[in-house]
Amino acid sequence: MTNTPKSKQVKTPQEAPQQPKKKNKADVHAKKKQHRIDRIAQHWTLFSEPEAKPLMIGIKEAMIAEVKDKGLDIPESHIKQGLRSYISRKAYLKALTLGGNRFDMYGQPNGEITPEQQAIAEQKLKQWLKPKK
Repeated sequence: MTNTPKSKQVKTPQEAPQQPKKKNKADVHAKKKQHRIDRIAQHWTLFSEPEAKPLMIGIKEAMIAEVKDKGLDIPESHIKQGLRSYISRKAYLKALTLGGNRFDMYGQPNGEITPEQQAIAEQKLKQWLKPKK
């Protein structure tokens, strides 16, 4: 019996096992946000429009009341999550900084953005765009 060393096999990149791609947290978060918005957009046209529009004051309560009045099968949690996702986007803050009308869930004007609300939106946007250390 001869003890000859076994030849070492070198793995080439093609032979190396494929590691599952790590999901980018920002992409996953953005997809979840969009999914929440899409759930309410099925019932209210404002949320399916390409540009963010400032929402009327009290829209959550109006949406919840409409669900109850019409007997729609939309959990209150979906409304809250969808609204939270909609208003926590840069595009929404930018829309607020422009001033003008607020809109109901069907895209109809309902109220105006005050100068104070514009200023608050501008501050939030500045904080958002501020470079992180």
